Amino acid sequence: MANIIVKPLNGEAEIVADEFVVIEQGTDEAPVAVPADGKVLVHLSVWEANKAELSARAQAGELGVYLNPDDNPEQLQGDVNVLKLIAFNFPVFKYGQGYSGAVLLRTRYSFTGEIRAFGDVWRDQFFYLARCGFTQFDIKEGKSLEDALNAFADFTIPYQTSADGSLPVFNRRAAAAGA
Repeated sequence: MANIIVKPLNGEAEIVADEFVVIEQGTDEAPVAVPADGKVLVHLSVWEANKAELSARAQAGELGVYLNPDDNPEQLQGDVNVLKLIAFNFPVFKYGQGYSGAVLLRTRYSFTGEIRAFGDVWRDQFFYLARCGFTQFDIKEGKSLEDALNAFADFTIPYQTSADGSLPVFNRRAAAAGA
């Protein structure tokens, strides 16, 4: 079983065992079979096609949904009260749609569950991923989880606004100047 980093919103990061298995998307010609047992992450299309039979597992925290960069997180707006885990696949480092998707889920749809980043995820991304609302980080294979834990302390004061509600440095300066 692999390990991931979990960092609750406004909490301390730690390394934990990853109990979830990513089930590949499948195709129209060869639809995916969702295992009856174990914790699984299924693609958005599998969730949409089988929502009625998968909802109980999702509510129990046994099933999560993942999105690829070309998927629209708005499709999950009616499911945020059912799902406990939503994940974003970063197939290569350059894709950033997951950042916007996490902010959308947290701010517009009030999603309070876990949001996971997986795929080509590097330590350099962790600080801002967390600020956007991510709480789970499945780091790229071959990278050190222990080193990645330090990423959350790389910056002490954020410059830009985000979903975590931290006051950016420019707003702090303006408040101090007006005081």
